[in-house]
Amino acid sequence: MAKKYIVRNILILVLSAVVLVAGSGCIYVDNLMSKGNFVADSTIVSTPITASTVDSGTKYNSSGANQVNGLLKDEAITNILLIGVDDYQKDDPIGRSDSMMLISLDNRHKKLKLTSFMRDTYVAIPNNGSNKLNAAYHFGAYDVIENGKAQAGDVTSVNAGAQLCIQTMELNFGMDIDRYVVVKDSAFDDVVGILGGVDVNLTAREAAFINQYSGAGCTLEEKDGVQHLDGAQAHYYGRIRDDSVKNVFGHVNDEGRAERQRAVVTSVVNKFKTSDLNKISQLASGVLPKVITNFSRDEIYGFLMQAVTIMNYPIKQSQIPAVGNYTTPKITIGGEPAYIVQITSNKKVVSDALTFIYENDKPDVSSIGLAATANTADSAAETSTAKSTADSTDTTGNGE
Repeated sequence: MAKKYIVRNILILVLSAVVLVAGSGCIYVDNLMSKGNFVADSTIVSTPITASTVDSGTKYNSSGANQVNGLLKDEAITNILLIGVDDYQKDDPIGRSDSMMLISLDNRHKKLKLTSFMRDTYVAIPNNGSNKLNAAYHFGAYDVIENGKAQAGDVTSVNAGAQLCIQTMELNFGMDIDRYVVVKDSAFDDVVGILGGVDVNLTAREAAFINQYSGAGCTLEEKDGVQHLDGAQAHYYGRIRDDSVKNVFGHVNDEGRAERQRAVVTSVVNKFKTSDLNKISQLASGVLPKVITNFSRDEIYGFLMQAVTIMNYPIKQSQIPAVGNYTTPKITIGGEPAYIVQITSNKKVVSDALTFIYENDKPDVSSIGLAATANTADSAAETSTAKSTADSTDTTGNGE
């Protein structure tokens, strides 16, 4: 089986910081925050995120989302792009955005919304033609490294990769993205391990796959039902994309994998709600050094002040593109064959995405975010040999 890159579920790391509020003083929080990597970022212009931004009593304008510079933006909704980077590969130190999830902190409708982006979605990437969505991070980082302005994995290259991810998603899908959080490879096992594992509803086939691939000593019962997973087991569960392994919803491939990731996220969030300060402190100390973000510390403090309100919001989930809105043809990218997720109706995908985030409080979106040529298979752009490593050429879809 071909080696498949590891999925990172980075939403949990943002929430790790958010819940660091119960009983903690400013000096204590300052010490924890000093472990993170904060990028001074002037390229993203948005409303500052302060305590009042997430205050349940804050009065927002009644108009909802408005079109600003071609993108939908609502002052009551903060969109955070969470990027998991598979930077552990020896032959590709830059890595790719192996998982991408948008968390929409919706204070207008009092919801926490998770939108998974299928990594193989064929999109237009600014100044890089068309490619899979997960190539955007690599291209952005590669450019600053090639120009001698950064080294692979440093804050400058990660920031450049994240910025191009944001630009790509805004161009193709039309939502304004306020901030990003990038998490490096090794954080996921740490999070689940510190929390004492997670409970996930598995199929017998999923349990068998986890036993086979997650390492020696894995002895899950190979039956349908809820089982307790440790860090390594949850890690592999989130990677499964084999076309013979259905999840509890009957789905396979990237769709099934995205649902698995969200299942782990939901379990992690639920465990956070009952964690004591000592466990949260352990988690923050272990995870924050592996996080790079363009949040300012003041913005993080704003979230801390309203953590209880945020964590009580119901969690809603979505996927871009949704089932029935894409095909999976095989094309050539960078001289290599690759399967892609090709959107079949740009307008429907964009409309569905924006409706999920902004609900009915938005203007007409028929002309927003339509980078139509990106989703035509015969318009595949040949990228340079150096950059072509950003593309995934695995055709087995087994996640290993």
